[in-house]
Amino acid sequence: MVRGVFCFGNPLHGDDGVGPRIAERLRQGYLPVDVRVVDAGSDGLALTTLLADCAAAVLVDAERSSGPAGQIAVLRLDPAQWPEPDPRCSHSADLGFALCAAHVESGDLPPIHLVTVTVSDFTPFRIGLSPVVARAVPLAVAAIARLLGWSELT
Repeated sequence: MVRGVFCFGNPLHGDDGVGPRIAERLRQGYLPVDVRVVDAGSDGLALTTLLADCAAAVLVDAERSSGPAGQIAVLRLDPAQWPEPDPRCSHSADLGFALCAAHVESGDLPPIHLVTVTVSDFTPFRIGLSPVVARAVPLAVAAIARLLGWSELT
């Protein structure tokens, strides 16, 4: 069984590309052999397949919020209360639906955490993160490493 990190986002829409950037950063460092990092793009519906062989999973996404950009949040998702579509997470409608579908199809799901980075710039066809969100990437990587029980990312 593997531990999966599934990063969502669109790098062609400004800060919405934070998930793929985190996936890239994770792959640049040391990863335990049982950790699989997937740049899932905007396809939350792929979760049913991605979660199939996971012992634990971390979902990574941008969060639209009134809070300050660059803020990291970590939430343990309770299988009894999958998230409703939430306009703050850029892919939450897909994620919530995909989690429900995976639960119906597979029954028990692995422990799942959601790591979000608060963002402010979703400008279509703007490549690159804002400076404040780019500075949050290593903090999100460290949070993911702690969740999955490894600390060395060199």
